Amino acid sequence: MKALDRFRGPRVSVDDDRCELFGTCMWEAPRVFRLEKDGRLRFRRQLTEEDLEQAAAAARSCPMQAIVLRGVTDE
Repeated sequence: MKALDRFRGPRVSVDDDRCELFGTCMWEAPRVFRLEKDGRLRFRRQLTEEDLEQAAAAARSCPMQAIVLRGVTDE
């Protein structure tokens, strides 16, 4: 199970060089990720505890492995 880093909190980062805008993240975590009409990926960097599980699923399902969760530890 993942635990939150109390000092920094969970955060998302996306490697724009790897991201190919497949949109899998948007389906896994719609409150965190969205594809804009202009073709850009928008996302919330800071996560709440409620969004953590969905963001983790988005990171796992990203075919380009472009999503990284930070401020989360394995326990």
